[in-house]
Amino acid sequence: MRTSAEFVEILENYLKEKKISRRQFCALVDIPNSTISSWKAKNVLPSIELVAKVAKFMNVSLDWLVYGEQYENATDFNNDENPCSRKNILYRIEIVLRQNNEDYDYDIESLHKKYLSNIVDYEVLLNWVNGKVNLPENVLPELANKLKVSLQWLLTKDEYHQEDFDAHIYGLAKSYPGLLKGYDCLEEEDQKFIDNYITSKLELRQLKREKEMKQQ
Repeated sequence: MRTSAEFVEILENYLKEKKISRRQFCALVDIPNSTISSWKAKNVLPSIELVAKVAKFMNVSLDWLVYGEQYENATDFNNDENPCSRKNILYRIEIVLRQNNEDYDYDIESLHKKYLSNIVDYEVLLNWVNGKVNLPENVLPELANKLKVSLQWLLTKDEYHQEDFDAHIYGLAKSYPGLLKGYDCLEEEDQKFIDNYITSKLELRQLKREKEMKQQ
């Protein structure tokens, strides 16, 4: 079990990251302003009701907040080499989300809010990747359906069956005929330039995502 000092440190780091003052936090969760200081000074954890409020506010589980317990597949196997890891599942969500929108918004958090927030909050998804919370069983299937990919591919990166793959490509071609025709009309050198540019942008986003994960 975490000590009261560890509990307060986790909360304070979260508030600092979100640029929320103690006073604002206390007002939002309806607790006295002196409460956080008393938790640390008296070396006691708050009541379960208050812990539940904090966990809900931070979008994390009670188990993680109180005991530091992480969920399965969120530690040893949660790496870039494992295609089934939570990190790679999130990466595939981000890639398809960017490919499927036409507003040229490259900020993944804002894209998520536009297209996926009715399924799961972005912060909850990040906390799930880091083992701080578990997702309801319906979330990943609904995300796959919204992104128009198979659940098998989203979870494991297994390739589509040929008929599924052909249907997906056909669907993309119908959705973006202008882009497809424009690309096809370019000289080979220009096509290579675009291919290299897209590859470099994806690699840059991957590096940025890994950096963000390490900072959490």
